[in-house]
Amino acid sequence: MQPSHHTRSHETNTDAELLGLDVPALLRSGLPRDPKLYAEGAIAAALAADRLGVLPRSITYLAEIVRRGGIAYALTLAEPLPEPEQAELITSWLTAAAEVRWADGFEGGDAMARWLDAVAVVLSARRSQTS
Repeated sequence: MQPSHHTRSHETNTDAELLGLDVPALLRSGLPRDPKLYAEGAIAAALAADRLGVLPRSITYLAEIVRRGGIAYALTLAEPLPEPEQAELITSWLTAAAEVRWADGFEGGDAMARWLDAVAVVLSARRSQTS
């Protein structure tokens, strides 16, 4: 009898491949509810945010705004992040999430807030590895 080998095949993506993902399109396709899209999207978003110098705590703060006020409210912020390029990135995510049917309910804001928290965690982890 042959011993059984339980191995999980892991598909890995390079940073370049993840940076090539269209995060707003992933959000529109239901990212917060699909585990694979959730993880890949959070990593891709963290990479994009890192390139623009976004601090993890800024994303965590925005997640709390989304959690308490909803996605639509967060979109009314004049400067969701300090730098124009950073604000443009975050606004593209929020705008895409707001276009999804479930976004205007509590569930939508909470799901988006949890995803933003995941982005902040990935960003923080990447920063701690490089420092």
